[in-house]
Amino acid sequence: MLFANWFVLSAILIISVCSFGILIKHGPSYAEYVEALNQKDFILKKLLPVGLHILDICAYSYNTNYDRKMINTICEVFGQEYSAFYIRIFHANKIILILLGIICALSVEILSQYQGVFLAYVILLFGILVISDDLKLNNRVKKRRLEIQLEFPNFINKLTLLINAGMTMSKAWEKLSCDSNKSGYFYSEVDKTSLDIKAGKSEAEAFSQFAKRVKTPEISRLMSTVIQYTKRGGNDFVMTLRILSNECWEMRKNAIKKLGEEASTKLLLPMMLMFFAIIIIVITPAIISMQGI
Repeated sequence: MLFANWFVLSAILIISVCSFGILIKHGPSYAEYVEALNQKDFILKKLLPVGLHILDICAYSYNTNYDRKMINTICEVFGQEYSAFYIRIFHANKIILILLGIICALSVEILSQYQGVFLAYVILLFGILVISDDLKLNNRVKKRRLEIQLEFPNFINKLTLLINAGMTMSKAWEKLSCDSNKSGYFYSEVDKTSLDIKAGKSEAEAFSQFAKRVKTPEISRLMSTVIQYTKRGGNDFVMTLRILSNECWEMRKNAIKKLGEEASTKLLLPMMLMFFAIIIIVITPAIISMQGI
């Protein structure tokens, strides 16, 4: 038992000293990465230089199937230009959680006198924390898509009215971008498109990139019609736009219906957590008593 305690304490000390040494020596070189992050989204951002330095030492290539899926998700939430930055941050955060999990697991082993059940709980807890970043990111994607589906029908309806009144597509888009006081994922994409046009991009290219960023089938079909109009022109564009906007209203109805179904499903989560807590309270003494037999 004494040797085991000595070994575990040595492991805790080595991990802690090495991590602290990396933070002191290499932390300043990653200061720009850390300062750019939101404290609410990354609670452990002060420790992220440790994870970033470990990734650099390992020369991690970010080329697995998991990494590619993560990059696609990050591109949708943060934009393609920031994907390389955030994929590093998410991996560094996982490394920090794993190191903290190892330290906590070893500490619990000593305090519980090597009761395996407590170690299992600690591993389970930090396993949940490691995948929590992925779950939060997926939730942000769902929230973003839902907001776009809810906002786009109103936007395209106003756009149709302005074009019918005689405005060009780019001028109508710019006016809606400037007049809107709303914030959120959808109107940030509208503003990006307006800025792209002002910066010199062609309307077709700007609207095409808008469709790629929102990643919604109904919106992609409508924007392809807009792109064709900007290239070829046509007298029946307003009528076509009205027909396609009706599809977007159906999309909005389906999104609201789905939102109501998800709200009823979320009520089950507190009940499941309570049930899980009761199971832990009941099973833990039984497991401990069995280990003593």
